[in-house]
Amino acid sequence: MPDILDVLHARCAEIAGEAILSGEEHPHLTLTTREVEELLDHIDDLHRRNRDLDLAYRELDHRYTVLRRATREATLSLERIRAALEQRTAHPEAHARQACTIASFAAQNLTVASLNTEGPAS
Repeated sequence: MPDILDVLHARCAEIAGEAILSGEEHPHLTLTTREVEELLDHIDDLHRRNRDLDLAYRELDHRYTVLRRATREATLSLERIRAALEQRTAHPEAHARQACTIASFAAQNLTVASLNTEGPAS
């Protein structure tokens, strides 16, 4: 059985051609019960796919937001590490420990963010 959209397209083209030849301004399109059923099923399928796409978009948008926030926080952490390492004091090992602590927290935050965004989009 041909796709319902192909049937509708052909039927509309036929009706439009007849209307042009006859001068009719408001032609009527007649569909069988089966064609109406197929058209309604097609509309329902499109609605379902649209809803699924909308949910997937929202999930991806959420993932983007989480990763963007984590990236921004990691960038700030790198700036804090740079600032800590540039400080001139008598205890450079303290700065190294401070930089390691900042890096550890940044890595942990990025890991948590990436885990929160893994999995299939809805």
